[in-house]
Amino acid sequence: MILLQLMSVLTSLLILLSSLWQAEVLAQPQTSNGTENLALKDIVFVILTQDTTFHLERAKQFKKDFYNQLKGVSKDEKPKLFFTHKKWPITGAWTIFPLLSDFVENFSNNSWVFISEEEVRLDLFKLLDVLKRYDSSKPLFLGNALQDESPVIIHHFAFAENPSQFSYPNMALGFLMSMPLVKSLHYRWPPSNMRTDFSIDLKHELAMYIWDDGNGVALTDVPEFCNRKQDCVTYLPLKFPQCGAPISSNDLFVAVKTCQKFHNERVPIIKSTWLREAKHAELYSDVEDLSIPTISLGVRNTERGHCKKTYNILIRALREPSISSKPWLLIVDDDTIISITRLRKMLACYNPAEALAIGERYGYGVTTGSGYNYITGGGGMVFSRAAVQSMVSSNLCSCPRDDSPDDMILGICLQNLNIPVIHSSLFHQARPNDYNKELLDLQDPISFHKHWMIDPKKVYEEWFLSAAQFHDEL
Repeated sequence: MILLQLMSVLTSLLILLSSLWQAEVLAQPQTSNGTENLALKDIVFVILTQDTTFHLERAKQFKKDFYNQLKGVSKDEKPKLFFTHKKWPITGAWTIFPLLSDFVENFSNNSWVFISEEEVRLDLFKLLDVLKRYDSSKPLFLGNALQDESPVIIHHFAFAENPSQFSYPNMALGFLMSMPLVKSLHYRWPPSNMRTDFSIDLKHELAMYIWDDGNGVALTDVPEFCNRKQDCVTYLPLKFPQCGAPISSNDLFVAVKTCQKFHNERVPIIKSTWLREAKHAELYSDVEDLSIPTISLGVRNTERGHCKKTYNILIRALREPSISSKPWLLIVDDDTIISITRLRKMLACYNPAEALAIGERYGYGVTTGSGYNYITGGGGMVFSRAAVQSMVSSNLCSCPRDDSPDDMILGICLQNLNIPVIHSSLFHQARPNDYNKELLDLQDPISFHKHWMIDPKKVYEEWFLSAAQFHDEL
């Protein structure tokens, strides 16, 4: 009897252990028979690059670090590395969508596509070891998972009741798509259930398309996609570009767009915070107010777009001697919160003799490979002197109406003139709480936008005051 009871207990224990083992196996990424044989040549590396002097140098540094790791690898075993500015020099390459067909056509024999920005650094052999845990014959989407804590405007208030249920990849650290996933994305593009006109945040929009209203693939969080050189697959060596001494405070002119109804509400805030960092600045309004002072450009205030006001600022910047001598022009809103000190440091990376527009890049109609990119105005638009000269002197740039969206119309103008729109993730169109904290921790931001439901002075003090160098003669 005792023996029978013991055998029954042992049987129950074995069943329990078997159940626990099965549950653990199901919870882990499934490995196929061929995954153990995965080689670096099975991975295609696509780096989102930009075709200007500074960014070409950053791409060169990435390439050097990449191939230094492959010195002992034969030519036939080396992975393919592509820079988008060279391989796919089209307007919307940064959104990935226009590249899907080319991925399928040229990379179908590969297992994975890795995509990242140019600043990331990789440990190729750690990446290979990590990928051996995953079955590349299945549609998989891998990366460092981020979630929104609350509904945010830059993500169109997606998952308003519980935004933390949805994950999207941290682009700063890169992400991976298996080839079956790439093929499925290509075959159902363009989607019927997704807006494809505006492109705002690649990482979230791509993740939404892949997820496909719950019918597709969710992002799998990979712990090794982190930001430590010692034990991570990916890491960022810098939080902010390092290009030597900042440009002189005499080389930057700041133009602030305001209007009479905000003279008492917003203007005092910016004058007591970030505007103290600017040595040369003017505030442009619909009325002249000598107590601030503001300058009227002869343009009525409009509720939405401010194309005519912005275009008149460009004209003044070119024709007014005290401004036209400045190599750089910054145009901001009166509810932009910005670090002029950090901006001067970043601009040391660029040549004002090149025609450049710098800021946070958005796109209109670019997911098809056409359309145009533009610098979203709220985070600040920076133009080199060469760009201002080209825009003002050209007959390809004009405002259809006074209230046309200035940033978008300027985007069309820049495209017509073949002036590159340079994206920097350090500029932000929204408030700090509209962005994932982990993402912001990876950078030293240059700007945020909007005073809505926040204390702009506290935002400035938290994010920018410690870096500030003031010019109080304003």
